[in-house]
Amino acid sequence: MKRLLIAMLTIVMLVVSGCGDATVSVFIPIGPVISPPSITSYQFTKKTATELIDGSVDFYAPDSDIDSMTVVVFDPRGHEISRSKTFIYLTGVVRGTIPFRIDYYYYPSDAYAYTFSVYLTDLNGNTSNQAVDTFMVP
Repeated sequence: MKRLLIAMLTIVMLVVSGCGDATVSVFIPIGPVISPPSITSYQFTKKTATELIDGSVDFYAPDSDIDSMTVVVFDPRGHEISRSKTFIYLTGVVRGTIPFRIDYYYYPSDAYAYTFSVYLTDLNGNTSNQAVDTFMVP
């Protein structure tokens, strides 16, 4: 009986090994795909009477998890003079528009342009591209 079992196992191994190349597929999970948000367009208006910049950014967030918007202003020499971070918490929203405002009342009047940058951050800490533009005071 033992010899019969060994003979059968030998025959099975010979048949299996003669069947050609064996391909083994292994599935390795890589986790969720994380996509950062992006600013698709922006616009702004300079209001000289109130010394405000009113603007908005249109965004696309495939993960639908916008957390905050940051607006940074640089003086003509490239030094940061203002930074504001607004927490938005737009979970579940894939596309939309977010307003922003820059109060330049206390900025020194120069003959050069000030630069501002706006970007979005999602709940995973990923940042969007930046919307960058300039304005003059006054």
